[in-house]
Amino acid sequence: MNNKGFTLTELTVTIALLGIMSAISIPSYFSWLPRHRLQTSVRHIYDDMNMARSRAVRTNADIGIEFNTTNETYRIFIDANQNQTFDTGDTVLSSATLENDIDITGSTFTSHTYGFNSRGMSAGTTGDVYLTNPSGLFLGVRVNTSGCLTVINSTDGGTNWS
Repeated sequence: MNNKGFTLTELTVTIALLGIMSAISIPSYFSWLPRHRLQTSVRHIYDDMNMARSRAVRTNADIGIEFNTTNETYRIFIDANQNQTFDTGDTVLSSATLENDIDITGSTFTSHTYGFNSRGMSAGTTGDVYLTNPSGLFLGVRVNTSGCLTVINSTDGGTNWS
């Protein structure tokens, strides 16, 4: 007699255990996913702004970042005329789209555009860019006068940030 293989009882127990583990883990995954997408989008903006600051110093040129709140995108560009707005003479270095269901709820930058000068410092005003997701979490990125970036959050629906 050939004793290779699994019995029906072993297969049934294994499938039952997989079903129980799935029933426990799937709700946790779906509650984790929106937070992860928001954190990923904020991290991308933070990293891209750091890259823009480094590029401004390296190339000795003003670099701008324009946030589009309508289609949830942003682009980084060489600000040739140093006016902190994207014009026809400016060169786009990169552009990005945020994760699914992540919204740019606003920014304190003039015309939703921020710039770094050739020393890596703020080319204009300091400010924040704010993001949210459908579950009501709020995160953002703050830039100070020296060009230093900080990830910020709000626990009261986007009124106060820290």
